[in-house]
Amino acid sequence: MSSNNRKDSAIVLVDGCRIPFQKPGTGYRNFRAHDLARFVIRGILDRTGIDPGRVDGVIMGSVIQDADTANIAREAALGAGLPASVPAHTVSMSSLSSHQAITGAAEQILSGHADVMIAGGVDSVSAFESRLPLKKRTITPFLTEFSTGETMGAHADRLASLFGVTREKQDAYTVRSHQSAVKARQEQLIGAEIVPVTGPPDFVPIAGDNGIRADCTPENLSLHKPTYDSKFGTVTAGNAAGQVDGAAALLLMRESTAEKLGLAPKARLTSWVYTAHDPNNEMLLGQASAIPKLLDNAGVSSDKIDVFELHEAFAAQVLAVLEALATNYFSTGVAGNTVESGNTGKTGKADKSGRTGTQAPAASIPLKKLNRLGGSLALGHVFGATGARLVITAANRLALEQGTYALAASCAGGGLGHAILLEAVKPEKTKSAGSEAAASRSKTSTPAKTGKKGKAASTRKTASSRSSGTSKETSSRKTETKSKAK
Repeated sequence: MSSNNRKDSAIVLVDGCRIPFQKPGTGYRNFRAHDLARFVIRGILDRTGIDPGRVDGVIMGSVIQDADTANIAREAALGAGLPASVPAHTVSMSSLSSHQAITGAAEQILSGHADVMIAGGVDSVSAFESRLPLKKRTITPFLTEFSTGETMGAHADRLASLFGVTREKQDAYTVRSHQSAVKARQEQLIGAEIVPVTGPPDFVPIAGDNGIRADCTPENLSLHKPTYDSKFGTVTAGNAAGQVDGAAALLLMRESTAEKLGLAPKARLTSWVYTAHDPNNEMLLGQASAIPKLLDNAGVSSDKIDVFELHEAFAAQVLAVLEALATNYFSTGVAGNTVESGNTGKTGKADKSGRTGTQAPAASIPLKKLNRLGGSLALGHVFGATGARLVITAANRLALEQGTYALAASCAGGGLGHAILLEAVKPEKTKSAGSEAAASRSKTSTPAKTGKKGKAASTRKTASSRSSGTSKETSSRKTETKSKAK
């Protein structure tokens, strides 16, 4: 694909921002959720300097709905100063809501229905609690999964048992998340994505996340008692992500549009997938199937990924996902869903469920590449905005670490999963006559293939995928067409 053709087809993230994540009842206690959303939309307009009239639409994800602002994207867009002629709508897909907003916006651009889109997400536990009677304000929303009747923490406890993730491992990973966030804050690496907020009652600028614990140690965490299973559980309040208030937004457009507008994009949105699993037995494992599916579709091996950003709902969940990937739990030939009980794969012993994958890892994620600026365990989890935060952080890390590919992935209620691949946009180098000749000769060679066609075919029925600016764009669109026909 020529450079010009790629720029016409590639969707780029020009910039993204978020407001500081705050514990419920603290910094944003006097704001409603749509206020938080308008702060980030205004922030992205100010940071990029784009003419608000140039924006074709806004999509925001949200989970904790307020009946007064049911279409929170529209209220936030108007409040941020976008013209009344700019349409906006809200999507909800549990913790994947802002991911769905981002990919939905990208697909609108790919289809030719828009040129410039703003996408992101928002939620406010504080605003939710303010609508409850005083004696019920300690109720935390959406902890119980409707389809299973179990709490997410109970599902995390079961994952810990299934994959042998001990309490000590969970606490150690949690300490890593907090220490990474503390270090990133001290080195002013997180601040690049934050838009400060100033408001009543004290009008003191809120410039940082207030859930990061500098004093987080294994000793402190060991004092927490199991939250969901007092007898056998290992998941505690200390090694689980706290629910916080926050919002995040991104500016998306074609690469050629960014060039015309004089904007320097940070990354291309190369490919993305969604997967689904049995919520009873495979809740919170969505990342473990979405990541291999994504890499296979994009034709990129995991060792080529420079930056990994994974949502940390629980330390148990992250470590279980890493183990599932390392053991190829959702093995080749299994359609991105449940594996039949008793299947022992081609090699290895069955786990407690009677399942195992092949010895070859589905993907390898070194800790040195994972969530280096801290994750949800430290920053907190905003149901409707964490996905956007992951993508923003991944793009910023690509530039910071001078990488080429970044991968962001999340799990969600309902047994859902998502992964998205970003590619750094690097300055073009002027080619010499010799390099052009070498490039011409290289076209006659056969490139190495890293994807597994059999795996992509086997998972096609249970996971939707989209891509832009890649060699598999045509194949991905065919998959989408088949899915819609069903």
